Amino acid sequence: MGELLAGLFRVTLEALAYLAPIGPVQNRLRKRRLTRLAQGGDVRVPVDLKDAELTENTWENGHLLLSGKPPEPSTPATPAFWQPRKGNRNAVPFTSPTLEMTSADSATVAFRSRSGRTELRVHADEAPAVLKALGADGADGADGS
Repeated sequence: MGELLAGLFRVTLEALAYLAPIGPVQNRLRKRRLTRLAQGGDVRVPVDLKDAELTENTWENGHLLLSGKPPEPSTPATPAFWQPRKGNRNAVPFTSPTLEMTSADSATVAFRSRSGRTELRVHADEAPAVLKALGADGADGADGS
């Protein structure tokens, strides 16, 4: 009976040791990305995107490739790129329409364009940096499509 309890205790400890680092590791990676972006580096931010053209109106996991370099006054803004996690993994330019926040919780923030053709979900810690990198809270002067 003692061996059974010791074995159960060991399995429980190993499971906790395996699962516990996930949260702190993700937090550390997010902080590293935000620091790199603030220092002018390029980052890959994990997001969920639903877009009429890029994802054929289905939710897809992937990354936004963002540049932290501020644009020169005489040059256009550095574009963001969408890179899906599955299928064709080639990065394609992502032009962000004006995005409005639709929901938020402790983990994610969701945004939608006025027309509903583009929706974006991003971790709450990274949302301000993503919107800033996309330009003026997601607004690029587009018609909101």
